[in-house]
Amino acid sequence: MLIFNPASGGGRSGRNEVVARAAEALAGVGHRVEIVQTETAGSAEALARKAAEAGADAVFACGGDGTVHEVMQGLVAEGGKLAAALGIVPMGSANAVARHLGLSLDPVEAALEQVRGVSAVVSVGKVEFAGESRYFAAMAGAGPDGTLVYELGTAHKAGWGRFAYYLHAARLFATRRFRPFAVEYAEFSTERRVATVAVCAMAVRVASLGGLFGRLTGKRTAYREQWMRLALVRPPGWISLPLWFVCGWLGLETINPLAQIALVSEFFCAPMRGNAPHVEADGEWLGRLPMRVSTVPDALRILLPRRKS
Repeated sequence: MLIFNPASGGGRSGRNEVVARAAEALAGVGHRVEIVQTETAGSAEALARKAAEAGADAVFACGGDGTVHEVMQGLVAEGGKLAAALGIVPMGSANAVARHLGLSLDPVEAALEQVRGVSAVVSVGKVEFAGESRYFAAMAGAGPDGTLVYELGTAHKAGWGRFAYYLHAARLFATRRFRPFAVEYAEFSTERRVATVAVCAMAVRVASLGGLFGRLTGKRTAYREQWMRLALVRPPGWISLPLWFVCGWLGLETINPLAQIALVSEFFCAPMRGNAPHVEADGEWLGRLPMRVSTVPDALRILLPRRKS
């Protein structure tokens, strides 16, 4: 099954045709293919779950990281039997997950190299907040990234793509004063508990977030592992956030006293005073702190090109 949102990216012209070409290519190598459009926000999750229950071998998220995020919600199995594999037809502006998996950014080629490749069972990230939970593939965080996702309207994303993020992020860094919040994390190697205060906490499970954000969180890969790279930026944010960005791009992150990267198995964030900071996962706004972030081992089957097996 190929799932896509016809309105994603502001209904970019040619989206239907791209999905149709990917489906035709898959059918051409012997697969029975069904194309399904989402109808409401969040319907991709139900469609993916229904396809898996009906016996689909693979469910492809056709779109960007937000579409991957929605589809994977219906395919993750915590302690249960894994069914359909997650595939990706990259059609977004960032495509961080697709890039991390080494997929071609040509939608048709990406679909073909996955069905010609292998499947692998991987761990996923999990965010628990306000009595709910969401899984994530690329990243989850609280602070500036949550605010950025919350404030950046879909219309701006559609018209400007990644450039909208860059412009709005620059404005936030220059004009906003972010409130500190409490963080407690467990080091992956020792399970030692560490308590600290931060204005930004970002858990990353891909090698790079891409673009101007690509050098902020280190390069170690995590999609097969049970740890996360946790980037913490300490107050005061008006100094530490620009310094974090500059040091990252200059390759001087190890000398920045106001930022650190730790390999963690889980962490917890709670507000300290005033309005609670915003929370996001894979570029989707979830709500506000508090939140708990952990990893779920062997929870998702994905398709990989053979060179990444």
